[in-house]
Amino acid sequence: MRLSDEKLRGLVNAGQLYETWKDVMVQLANVPGGMYWRVINSKEYLYKYATDPAGFQQTKSLGPRTSQTEDAYRDFKKKKKTLEDRRAGVEARIKELAPAWRALRLPAIDRSAGRILRALDQANLVGTSVLVIGTYALKAYEVESASSFSAGMDATEDLDFTLCLNDGSIDPDVPRRLLLTLKQVDPSFIVSTNSAKTLVNKDGYKIDLLTNNSVAPHYSTALPWKPEALEGQEWLLLGKPVNAVLIDFEGWPVQIAVPDPRYFALHKLWLSKRKGRPAAKRVKDERQGKALMEAIKKHMDHYALDDEFVAKLPAALRDQLPPVEEPGSAARARRKPGPRR
Repeated sequence: MRLSDEKLRGLVNAGQLYETWKDVMVQLANVPGGMYWRVINSKEYLYKYATDPAGFQQTKSLGPRTSQTEDAYRDFKKKKKTLEDRRAGVEARIKELAPAWRALRLPAIDRSAGRILRALDQANLVGTSVLVIGTYALKAYEVESASSFSAGMDATEDLDFTLCLNDGSIDPDVPRRLLLTLKQVDPSFIVSTNSAKTLVNKDGYKIDLLTNNSVAPHYSTALPWKPEALEGQEWLLLGKPVNAVLIDFEGWPVQIAVPDPRYFALHKLWLSKRKGRPAAKRVKDERQGKALMEAIKKHMDHYALDDEFVAKLPAALRDQLPPVEEPGSAARARRKPGPRR
């Protein structure tokens, strides 16, 4: 079903306000936490303090009181107040519109996921270091296709990420930076004793971190959060990722980045046929894969399922394409085995 004009306007407004809010928050993050004067041996010194990524407060002296340090103190106070006023104004507007966005039933994710993704986005990690690959990815595809999927596509309250770094952009420190950022959101997050790929907080909310086999060796020493390499994860890095702004269950906008819908759908269909995968998951995978393929065909012609796309597909994904009855090169390409990748 196509999203109504009212919902589309709501998504546009949410996106614009989110970008404004994020810009202010990034600027505030680059401003020291505070400045103050301190008397040492009857002489005043200017100090600044800020909280580091690990949550510890760092203090540094900027020198004795002079006209230059007085100017620095005055400029800091003015800049911070301006940014905090802007933040308060944007947040007041979001709070005003959030009930209407919830009433419109815009594509939404749970509150914890919203807080997590906003923090990761401010740290410039969403879409550059990780993609969301769980059921919540479907919410981004609803925005991208301007359509809603049928009932029964709701996600469980957890998050699945895949590292979207390739051989040319490997950063072995990313899992640690991700963990530090998540602990700023919720200090109770710890690595599960059952699996090094899973974080869990005091409420049982889980976050899984995955990667692909080709880059996994670069994270072999990652501690304490270690991504798990799974077959097929490399396919989710192909094509053109989707970036979308939706809302959380409280109505607050949030940015999400997810794989190219074509590869995500075909990957889901591939998973649905994996031996040993629980039956309930296979049924869900098939349902999601088919629903997304239908949305791509009807509403996402900018993600073409044409000859060029089919020719580039790994054989395991090409096998998931539905049969094409009409004659033509695309149909032949889909039936042609092609090289295994």
